[in-house]
Amino acid sequence: MLDKDEYRFIKNDEDWKRFLKKEKIKDYSSMKVRRAKMKGWAQFAFILLRIYIIIMLAIVILGFLHLI
Repeated sequence: MLDKDEYRFIKNDEDWKRFLKKEKIKDYSSMKVRRAKMKGWAQFAFILLRIYIIIMLAIVILGFLHLI
């Protein structure tokens, strides 16, 4: 863990990049993250969840309109 006196030299992005390079640390905040592909039962579960949410929203709307 860095002491406050040790990291006061980081004032801007260039200082941060130099620090990362000097310490040989990867800057994960600048890396792109790919979305995971859903397969199998997880994909099926999320499809059912979407259907359930749509049905519940329809029931709530019908309830507010006093139709049911």
